[in-house]
Amino acid sequence: MSKKYRVVLCLIMLILSSHSAFASWSFTYDSWEGHPRIGSSLVPTGIRSGVTGDLDPIFSGWETDLVLLAKAGFHERVLWQHPVNGSLLSSSPLLFDLLQFDWTIGVKQSLGSKQNIFLGYRGSYEQALDSMIEGDVLDSGTVLGINPWFSSYGGNTLYGALSGIGTSLVLNYYYNRQEELLDGLAFEGTLFLGPKLLNTNASYASLSAEGIGSLLLYEELDDKKHNLYSIILRNSLQLTYTLGSHIPFSVLKETSLGSLVRGYGYCQYPLDGALANRLSLCFNGPEPFTKGFYPRLVLFFDIGYGFGQLVNTSISSQTFLSSAGVSVTYSLLSYMDIGYQMAYLIVGSNPMQPGKTMVGELIAHLRY
Repeated sequence: MSKKYRVVLCLIMLILSSHSAFASWSFTYDSWEGHPRIGSSLVPTGIRSGVTGDLDPIFSGWETDLVLLAKAGFHERVLWQHPVNGSLLSSSPLLFDLLQFDWTIGVKQSLGSKQNIFLGYRGSYEQALDSMIEGDVLDSGTVLGINPWFSSYGGNTLYGALSGIGTSLVLNYYYNRQEELLDGLAFEGTLFLGPKLLNTNASYASLSAEGIGSLLLYEELDDKKHNLYSIILRNSLQLTYTLGSHIPFSVLKETSLGSLVRGYGYCQYPLDGALANRLSLCFNGPEPFTKGFYPRLVLFFDIGYGFGQLVNTSISSQTFLSSAGVSVTYSLLSYMDIGYQMAYLIVGSNPMQPGKTMVGELIAHLRY
């Protein structure tokens, strides 16, 4: 990071802090992630959270907040491209652990009661480590250390340094008219800019957008307004598009086609663009004791299409994926779902489980 950039960043932080010195602060939660070798990803090994503080409103009647987030995490990453020519690998990917820290500073502006916009800066430091299961033989191949893996393919010209400092600018728009177990619409769009000027090993722009619609088909409540039984039809349409001369793997985890279609894995099928539709029929069971605790059965059908070039290459490619399946989860106070998912792979394969058309996994989702 250049000296000039550090000075500019310090000035921004000074201005924000001067406006927020007497602000009213509250806790905010952003996201969490686990590690597949630690409690099957059901145990959070990284949480991004922080505080929000009230600022003087920019527009009368609409809240303006200063947002400060931080994350410390320990995760697993898998890379599926040849480190020299960039072609897709069908086996023996690079599997390694990642010590990750990031921090986010920005301003969130409400646009009424149902929508808001966020503009901010995110910095990060990531340290790549040899996998904790180095030497183990998985269905996808033997897990090698980072340096031995690169050596086995003749070097590393595609990925560059796996450890280092990253910087990006973030613009997010969020609209939500959904309520738990009810009809509703929601939309979220996010733009990340990681210019080479602010990064040592990245130069990219990443756009993601998701629209969600829910339709309540049936509902039965008891005299305390607790859910006895309900059926909801839910559909999600998601688009990601990423371009740049060097797209880091932290971005690929969120934008690759395999990350969007259930039954596949993150960083699988990394193309410039990905479009996925996720259709779910949700059967929500009774809340027998306390509102917010109930079982859920979900039948799903997903389709996804990847297009453009394999990231960080000039290799044109396209991929179609499709899956159908069922998940059984238990919802805890609308904040967490935990359970098991079984997916039948209709089109395409999951290279982490080669030859299998039925892929099962434990799942957990935490929201706040």
